Amino acid sequence: MTEARGDFRRSAGVLCAVASLAAAASNPGCSRAEDPPGRTSASSTGGAPGTTAASGTGGGGGAGGDAPYAVSPLVPAIAFDATPDAGGAYVYFTGLGADGRAGVFRIGAQGGAGAAEIAAGPPLVAPLGIATSADGGRLFVADPGAGGPALDDAGALFAIDLPDGAVAPIDGGEGLQARGLEVARGADNEERIIFSGRDRDDGQPGVFSLPARGGEVSALAKGSPLVDPSGIAVAGPGDIFVCDTLASPDKTATIFRIEDGFVSPFATGLHVGYPCGIALTRDDAALLVLTRDPTRGADEVVWIEVASGARSATAAGAPGHDEPGGLHRARGADVFAFVDHRAQEQGSVFLLRQ
Repeated sequence: MTEARGDFRRSAGVLCAVASLAAAASNPGCSRAEDPPGRTSASSTGGAPGTTAASGTGGGGGAGGDAPYAVSPLVPAIAFDATPDAGGAYVYFTGLGADGRAGVFRIGAQGGAGAAEIAAGPPLVAPLGIATSADGGRLFVADPGAGGPALDDAGALFAIDLPDGAVAPIDGGEGLQARGLEVARGADNEERIIFSGRDRDDGQPGVFSLPARGGEVSALAKGSPLVDPSGIAVAGPGDIFVCDTLASPDKTATIFRIEDGFVSPFATGLHVGYPCGIALTRDDAALLVLTRDPTRGADEVVWIEVASGARSATAAGAPGHDEPGGLHRARGADVFAFVDHRAQEQGSVFLLRQ
């Protein structure tokens, strides 16, 4: 990354250079999925902090019916992706600190005056996606800008030990332009990182698997119909859902389902941000997608029943909060964290729960 503040885009003009977002206060978001490359959105006035309740009809883990879902802003921040810890007591997120350094930060689930720094600065360059380990002892970060000149800044995967914040590259995760990621246990009970990116040899977009301890990367799906995959969600049986911001001709997002290497469209016509935020409920009954309601000009969470494909929506932001980013679920509860690149003018981290 040679230009400290220059904006660049990879993969058909969607991937923002997170490292260049020292200028994010004036241009915090990447292009929306339906926007053509180079188009930027008008600025918004943001909204006042507070907790809003919305009616949702998503399924799974006690989340069904017309139960109210509380959407709570936790902290204003230039943030890209967020994940709760296992019990939903804390939220970790990637973004920029007050000093402009890219890194990983933590805020309590009740919010607060500011976020604590977990790790910032080199070797992290453009930390984008984030996920927690199964035991909660580590964070995994996809950094599509790391790697240095030898790898043409083609990215790396990092592990961050908690609570000390020690950062180490994961062997085998370099050069793949990793973006969205999730952590799952395989049939051998080994923890693996499932992530979106590009093959280091042929450059094709795909979804890949890598042992969390490092090792050999395997491609779970690669090439067409995938174009620009980012957000990842993994079901207990091993099915993978991946959000692709450019797979549709109208530039809306498509969510694909990967079953035993076979890729099929699961949901289409979604107005998402970048990275696309998706997560499954704890019982895998519903997929949540962080989207933008173009009519209201605000974020909403679309609940899609996995069995039937039926959709419903939960309002997730005030008008003007219309640059959705990443979304993840706590491992032990139906508690979700997400980010918006425009909320509170500079961006904000939110919690969604009953």
